[in-house]
Amino acid sequence: MGIISMDQQFSTIGYGFLLEETLMLLDAALESKDVQAVRSSCIHRWPQKSASNKEKLWQHMKYRFLEIESNTIKDTPFLQMFRKIRTNDEAVQDLVFFQLCITTPILFETLSLLVTDSFLNTGEAVFSRYHLDQLLERKYERMRLSTRDRVRSILVKVGRLKLSKSNYSVTTYCPTEAVLGYALYHDALSNAWRAPSTMTVISEGTIAPIFMCNRSLLIVGINKLATKGHCEYHRHGNTDQVQLIYQSLEEYVNAWR
Repeated sequence: MGIISMDQQFSTIGYGFLLEETLMLLDAALESKDVQAVRSSCIHRWPQKSASNKEKLWQHMKYRFLEIESNTIKDTPFLQMFRKIRTNDEAVQDLVFFQLCITTPILFETLSLLVTDSFLNTGEAVFSRYHLDQLLERKYERMRLSTRDRVRSILVKVGRLKLSKSNYSVTTYCPTEAVLGYALYHDALSNAWRAPSTMTVISEGTIAPIFMCNRSLLIVGINKLATKGHCEYHRHGNTDQVQLIYQSLEEYVNAWR
């Protein structure tokens, strides 16, 4: 599932990051692959009051988290990974947020704006609300205030931005091993990597912007993945190499224990 085109960026911020509702949807999709059964389960269980809101939410969620073919939900690598890590709350949040970002360009692009060189070097960045608004306005000239607020609130809710007084601070984070590997093999597929350097993973992939992950944190995470046999890590003087051992994201997900 690639990143959708940027011309859809404004119409697709949708409902933001609704973790509980997303988990209800994904749990239902693990139980049944019938679209109507899953839809009925969600409409019944979601806490929103109005039926029309629930229907809009279903359209928004279905588009981001499910792949549907002739009324059947496909058992994608995303759903398979979700099944494997279901009992790990942190990993589940990482995976759901990753999927939300790669299917919501406006979120991904906003996160990319925050990953400045100085942030990657120091691991910290502070923005005033005004500065953040300026960044968003420069990037999306016609962004409505409500959209801007919603983007900001998603990033706060998921912990990428922390609000203190009138400033937002960004701190580095490395996703749980399961999701780091998932994102790495997702990016390998998009970028045709076989043995990228960690610099390449940071500068060309999705891991740095989505998780605010810098190179030193990435190396620690990659070493853990290598210890579990999901990749190899080699250093050569100042450069390094992440040797990918699976041919596809599916293969990685199948191997994850």
